[in-house]
Amino acid sequence: MDILTNCFERRWFYVFMGMYLLIMLPLPCFFSTEYRPAWLGVPLFVYGWLVHGITVFLLILLFARQCLKRPEYQDEALEDRV
Repeated sequence: MDILTNCFERRWFYVFMGMYLLIMLPLPCFFSTEYRPAWLGVPLFVYGWLVHGITVFLLILLFARQCLKRPEYQDEALEDRV
């Protein structure tokens, strides 16, 4: 299946493309040519990248969980053995 025929894959494609486009924007929380201190003197963009990275990681976990619940990912051979 592809994103043109499957609503599930289309939705997740848009979610991950949105996260990709968000990180590409030159926002001060992701990109800075001057030092902007944040908590404990760490540059602000470091925290922006950390928050974005954790968010993407959690979205990947959610995507994997939802994928494994779908019927095309179920292994029927394991059900026959039980």
